[in-house]
Order: sequence, then structure tokens, then C-alpha cells
Amino acid sequence: MNRVKRVLDLETSRHLMDIAHELFAERDINELFEKVLSYAQELTHADGGTLYITNPQQPKSLEFIIVKNTSLKIHQGGTSGRKVKFSPIPLYDSFNCEPNLSTVVTRAAHERELINISDVYQDEQHHSGTTQIDRQSHYHTESVLALPLINQANQLVGVLQLINAQDENNNIIQFDDACEEILSELGRFASVAMDQQLQINSQRALLAELSAFSSTQTLLPKILEEAQALTMADAGTIYLMEDEETEPKLCFSVIRNQTLNINKNLLGSEEKSNFPPIPLKDKEGQDNLTNIASFCANTKQLVNIEDAYQNKAFCFDGTKAFDRSSGYKSCSFLTVPLLNHNEDVIGVLQLINAKNPDTKETIPFSRHIEPLIKGLATYAAIALNNQILLQDHKDLLDAFIQCIAQAIDAKSPHTSAHCQRVPLLMELIAKAACDDEEVFADFNLNEDEWYEVRVAAWMHDCGKLATPDTVLEKSTKLHTMQDGIDLVLARLAALNHRLSNTVPSSAAESTQQSLTTQDIQSIAEFLTSANKGGEFMREEDQEKVRELASITWTDLQGNEHPLLTPSEVENLCIPKGTLSVDERKIINNHMQVTIDMLESLPFPKKLKRVPEYAGGHHEKMDGSGFPKGLTREQMSLPARMMAIADIFEALTARDRPYKPPMPLSLALKILKNMKESNHIDPDLFDLFVRSKVWKKYAKQVLLPEQDDVEDGKIYLS
Repeated sequence: MNRVKRVLDLETSRHLMDIAHELFAERDINELFEKVLSYAQELTHADGGTLYITNPQQPKSLEFIIVKNTSLKIHQGGTSGRKVKFSPIPLYDSFNCEPNLSTVVTRAAHERELINISDVYQDEQHHSGTTQIDRQSHYHTESVLALPLINQANQLVGVLQLINAQDENNNIIQFDDACEEILSELGRFASVAMDQQLQINSQRALLAELSAFSSTQTLLPKILEEAQALTMADAGTIYLMEDEETEPKLCFSVIRNQTLNINKNLLGSEEKSNFPPIPLKDKEGQDNLTNIASFCANTKQLVNIEDAYQNKAFCFDGTKAFDRSSGYKSCSFLTVPLLNHNEDVIGVLQLINAKNPDTKETIPFSRHIEPLIKGLATYAAIALNNQILLQDHKDLLDAFIQCIAQAIDAKSPHTSAHCQRVPLLMELIAKAACDDEEVFADFNLNEDEWYEVRVAAWMHDCGKLATPDTVLEKSTKLHTMQDGIDLVLARLAALNHRLSNTVPSSAAESTQQSLTTQDIQSIAEFLTSANKGGEFMREEDQEKVRELASITWTDLQGNEHPLLTPSEVENLCIPKGTLSVDERKIINNHMQVTIDMLESLPFPKKLKRVPEYAGGHHEKMDGSGFPKGLTREQMSLPARMMAIADIFEALTARDRPYKPPMPLSLALKILKNMKESNHIDPDLFDLFVRSKVWKKYAKQVLLPEQDDVEDGKIYLS
């Protein structure tokens, strides 16, 4: 229908300009929708009205945003606080995909023309939806005015529909030509203002969504998916920058092609080697400006190519080779750099073959889409850079933690790799609990919780950094800075030499003269054995040490000294291991130091339980452990796991000088006794045995001769 455009009177024009300023200034999108419909009703004297919106890039349906009717006192959506009860109206038939022209608003959307109907019941078009709503609400719809809202890129943003124009006496009349002109002018302002706010809200939502991703590996596919949806691109690639300082290059990271059904995430994939990176420099060290992606990275410019086969500015040999091998036709390209907050290029987003939403034919990327894709690239780069920075910090933390663990192990070759083996055991136990569907059916760890457990396992002995080397390195009972047994053996050697070459001149020497070389050799062997320590030292052996202390030897000045000093006697009589009571207290204090160290660190929320997990591995289920004397009920499950991991590693360690490598049979027997004594968690011990954690650990760490258990069921009885 051809309409003659009328010139609005000055007062109306000024009023419309005031409305336009108000619409463009509105930052609350619901308030904006409300104002658009309210002003439309006010200017046209409409009794009712509805505002619909759609996705400008992929208009598939019209969604009800606000429904208002003065006579029926209906106000849904917008700022009303009440949800619109009507379902979206599809723009296309679901069976044949033909345009849906069965309603006034969908006709206006497809025809992109204002529709003015004086009486829907007399109209040649069938308006079943309108008549059905009238019957349900006891309303009578007569005059209808529907206006498509088109943005500056000639895309459909929505539809504004008004119902039942009224005269001064509230009689229903037709919307006249003046109403058409007023609504058309209002629609121009409204479509631009709405489009801007919808884009801003969409980008905010997208930024929030992208920021929620926990890894680059899951984030990148989402970025590419959103970019393709925004631009109607059939294919796309995301490149990430690598070796920025030495040999900068763009590496293929994510590749998608809907036509060829390609969806590849190459991060961490061996397949990545099949896609050679694009260097940013040529052989002469100059910027590589022949490849479109490297040009984009070097110049930090967006590049929009309508037809790669007609373009002479860039080399598309690789693209053409791909097309020949796949039967594809790469035509339009939109390439944009991903810049971080320092304006450094961290990657490139490339989109290929924009599609017409109706015909599906390949078309150039619209110039109007460039600001949108730049905005998306900005948000994507922010989210991606955050992930890269987060991963860098995480890698640094991991390296620092492992460095501390290596430093602790390096303090003593006799506990070498303990801090590296406990994390392995801890992970095996935790995985067994996650897989268990019986006792631990409710236990599970997400990605963050797994990381928390690993950090705690690596840091479980960090307090040993404060333990004196003389205690931590005490591999034998007489060891200080060196093994004191050497001094005792030297005394015996001196005594043996003197007895072999002198005549006794005193009662003491007469007593010693009764010792033979064989006796001295036996004493040396006994004291050497006692010095090594072990799981248990008999009372009679301790008494023998005290008796041997009474033997004296004479130095070069003729002074007599006891064979063993009181300190040496005390240490040689240590009943278990190599540490005295005082030394045991010193080394046990490493647990309190561990807790103090870890609790002083500002761990983020996701790592808040690291001190509790790491600091509980010397606690016992009956409360007799240290440093806090916690009971089973007071300890978390991971803390109880840590106790078993720490004990089992110590029992089976093959590098402890005071004992030979313990076989699995003995280690499991000791653990079983500890379970029965209520020292370790009984359910976790049963899981440890039932899931054969011990077997998996043995295959990775222990000597073949230590693996002397096949089944392990006997330890469950």
C-alpha cells in the first residue's frame, strides 16, 4: 500500500524529539520497553498494545515483552513484575519452514511494512488468534496497527502492535494516517534504542557466561560458537598466540565447520601437530602480512574479505588447497584480533562464509556486524586473558608447591620423594572413594575440590622446613651432623690396640685385659646394630647397652673415659626408630608448624580447606594423635585419607636406612592393626584394600620383591 508521507505539526515533532531523547537516555531495558509501548498508546490513543522482540541475527520467533490493555486492566511484562503468559509466536512454519503469515504481527515482520486494519473481523485475512483471545477475555478487538521495528542494519528487532484506537468518547475508531506517521517516527527511534540496549544486555550476559568457564579448553569453543551465531558464519577458527617473545606464531586451537560437520578442540590434543602454526614473522624477520590471520595479529586490525578467490591482497593458497581436498568453498572471511587489557594480541578469531538466514546462501559479512564482532572479541579476549592469567598463576603455584616439597625431601636423602609419593597415594585413595557406590556413594570431588586435595597432599609436610637437619636427617640413633657410631668404634679400636700391647697396671686395666679381640669385635657389631634403630628394641638389649657403658678406654694423655657417654647410652636405648623422646617432640612439632604456615597463607575460597586436609595426617581416630588430638568425627574425609597415605608411604618406602624395604604383606598387616586399634579410619582402610590401591601404587613405585600380595581379602576379615 502506498502512503503519502505527511509532515507532522511542530508540536508533535518536538514531542517526538523529547521522547527520542528520553528513550536513548534510558539504561534500564525494561523501563525502555515500558516507555516505548506507553508512548505509543498515548500518541495513538490505543486501548491496548503489545511489544514483541526477536533476535536480529536469527529471527525465528516473536517474543512477548509487554502486554497492556486499559479496558481489561491487563499489564504483563516490562516493569509490572508479572510474567507474560503468552508463548512466542513462530515466524516460520515448523513443517515446511514457510513464513508464518497467519497473524498481523508476523505479517508485519515478514513484509516489513506497517499494517493498519480497521476491523479484524471484516478483514480478508483470517485472524483466528485474535478472535480466540477475544472469546477468552470477553474483549472485542476491532482496529489494529502493527509496525515492524527495523534497526540501522536493516534487521528486524521486534514488532509494536496497538489495538483499538479510541476517540474522545472512548469509542473504537480506525487508526488514521496521522497515527501511522506518528507511530512510524516513534518506531524509528524505538528500534535503534532497543537494539542498542539489547546488544548491551546480550554482551553483558555473554561476558558473565564466558567468565564462568573454568578452563581455556571449554571457553574457546563457546567463544567460537557465539561468534558464529552472531554473524551467521558457517565456519570459524580460533588461533592462540604462542612463543610471543622468541618465535611468535598463531596456533590452531578450535576449528568448526557446520557444512563439513567439523568440530575440533585441539588444545592438549595430539592432533594439533596436523595443523602447522602460522608464523608472525617471515624468514627475514619481517612481519608476515600475506596470511590474513597473521596480518590481523601484526596490525591489530579487523579484516573483512567478501570473496577470498577474488582477493589479491592476501595469500589464500592454504584455504584453496583445503577447499580442493574437502569440496568446500571458502568465500567470505571476517578476521578479528583478540587483544588483552594491555592491547597485546593473545589470539585471532576468524569466521568464514556468512549465511543468508532465509536462503542459506553464502554472502559477505555485513559491515554493520563489524562493531558487534569487535565487541564480542573484546569480551572474549577479557575472558580468555583471565583464564590465561589464572592458569599462569595456577602453574606458578603448582611449581612453587612442588619446589617446596622437593626442598623438604632434599633435606634428607632418607625420606627422599616422600612428599612426591604421598600425593600419588592420596589421589589413588580419593579416586577409589569417588568410584565407590557403597560406603562412599555420597562422596565426590569436582575439579576445584580435586585441586584442593592435590595442593594439600603436596604441602602436607611443609612444616619440616623448620625442623633442624640434625633431627630430620637422623638416620641412626647416634647421628648428629655425622654418625656418632664411628666415634664409638674408634674408641673400641683404641681399646683393642692398647690391650694388645700393654701389661695391666691397675684393677680397671686388669678387668679390661680380660676382654679379647673377639669380644671387642662382638661389642662393635652389637652397638652398630643397635645404632640402626628399628620397629622394636628388646629390654635385654637396652640393658646390655648400659652394661657396656661401664667399659673404659684410655686416651693418649692416660685419662680414662667410659666407652659410652650418658647421651650415647640414652640414644642407643631408643626402643623404636632413631629419635629420642625430645627429638620426637621436635619432629612432631612440624605438624603444628605446617598448620601455622598454611593458615597464614591467603588461600582463595576454593582452597580454604588445604590447612585442614594437610594438617590432620598424624591425628588418630580415637583422639590420641597430634597436634590437635582430633577424633574421627572431627576430621574431614580427605584428612583421614591423608593419614593412610602418609603411613603407607612411610611403611613401604625403600630408601629408609634403618629398615629394609617392607613387603606389602607386612605393611597391610600393620595398617590392619592400626585400624583395629582405632588409629586409622576403618572404612577407608577397607576401601584401600578392597579397591586395591596398594596394588596400583606398588606397580608404579615399589620394588618387585615388595609386591608379595595378590588378593588382599585376608586383611578385610
